[in-house]
Amino acid sequence: MKYLISALCLSLIFNIFLMGQEEPTEKSQKEILDCLVKTGNDTIRTVNICENKFLNFYFQKNKGTFDFSGKKIAFFKGNIGTIKSTKKDFFEKIKQFVHQKGFLPLSSEQLIIFNKDEVKETGYDVVIISGSKKYLTRKSVIKRLKKTDCSL
Repeated sequence: MKYLISALCLSLIFNIFLMGQEEPTEKSQKEILDCLVKTGNDTIRTVNICENKFLNFYFQKNKGTFDFSGKKIAFFKGNIGTIKSTKKDFFEKIKQFVHQKGFLPLSSEQLIIFNKDEVKETGYDVVIISGSKKYLTRKSVIKRLKKTDCSL
């Protein structure tokens, strides 16, 4: 009986703790949605404050300690992820989804974060690949970046 009561108390405490965690997430998501209108208004490789906020929130599970602030981003799209894209295209797709569904989509994009040597080699800090059914290797993305005109 003692174990049953202990288990119920621990369960209750755990649930209360988790409920407290949901509020900041909902608040953050509302801030992100409010800021979304200020994203993707240009094709410059670096991100503005709202784009930074959105990308850090959107890729929070994939990015580790990486911060998008001031970073240069390359975008690819298509069935095999080889079509050069822009941040304007990326954010328009997100905005369209939010407009139709009323909530943020789950991140299904591939995120490749470069190390210092790769940044020097490519001119980019990170690559976001949308809509690809194929997982792209770091090596293939670097090769593609070298082939394309990356001076957007």
